[in-house]
Amino acid sequence: MQIHRIRGRDLKDALERAQRQYGADALVLSRETMPDGGVTVAVADPTRALAAAKLAQSVPQPVPARERGCDDVERVLRRSGASEGCVALTLDAVARSGARGPFALDAAAEALASSVEIAPSPRIQRRAPGVLVQPCVIAFVGPTGVGKTTTLAKLAARLVRSGRRVGIVSMDTHRPGAVEQLRALASAILTDVAMAGDGAELQRAVASFGSPECVLVDTAGVSPRDSAALAALGESLAAVGGSLETYLVLQATSSREAIEAARESFAATNPSAWVLTKLDETRAPSPVLECAAAARARLAFLCDGQDVAAHLHRAEPKHVADLFLRGRIA
Repeated sequence: MQIHRIRGRDLKDALERAQRQYGADALVLSRETMPDGGVTVAVADPTRALAAAKLAQSVPQPVPARERGCDDVERVLRRSGASEGCVALTLDAVARSGARGPFALDAAAEALASSVEIAPSPRIQRRAPGVLVQPCVIAFVGPTGVGKTTTLAKLAARLVRSGRRVGIVSMDTHRPGAVEQLRALASAILTDVAMAGDGAELQRAVASFGSPECVLVDTAGVSPRDSAALAALGESLAAVGGSLETYLVLQATSSREAIEAARESFAATNPSAWVLTKLDETRAPSPVLECAAAARARLAFLCDGQDVAAHLHRAEPKHVADLFLRGRIA
């Protein structure tokens, strides 16, 4: 843009001269009073100024590295189903970290990894010869079809492979095939299955194993709307006493509303941690992770397939970050 200086006897004279020379639309950029009382104005040709502005707009402007990094973070979070609030909080954490370009994803991973609490490993005492130990009892609760029995099978197989003595109790006596499935598992890992219908029977079943280090309890699926059944289940589990760990099993494919309904309803069973299943069936697991973070629930295990030997993972911060940013466990 070319700037012209026009001198006049006073401001009015200088403006009139500028209009005559460059038109009524001449752009007045500044004015200056001279020592002799005259006035000089700086003007720009409006046609050339407009052309220069359009040219400047058409030239691609370099994007700062930090903005590119934040764009990447926002893109992957939205792809994994993250909410507006989660995206905003993560971008704020990235901005506060000062990370730029590709390092923005690292900063996001660090923030997201710490957003969900991780449950400690189950308190399983090793059995010494001639010494009785109180078994750790882990009950799996949750809505119908979320994968409680399959998760129990995975954990039972892992414990047996590590040399632990395990007992299995089924409280799911009405679902067709549930007991047979557990008996087949028990036969494969050389352990026993007991049946229980209420708290008293559950106590007897746990005692019937002798001296196992861990007893895993498979419960029947309960609708979050069935308050009577949920209260009865809570009472039955409470009969076990202080050695009980209750894991709420939720599938990652559920909506936020379904997850929240299950969380509120199964509070009657006093869950100590969550297990997330069917992570292999979605690439948008952020909703269930956000619900866990909001509820300050601790994650115990993550399941991403049907393979009993391979698809059970202890929850770790790095897995949480992977699920938020990749939609899967890396």
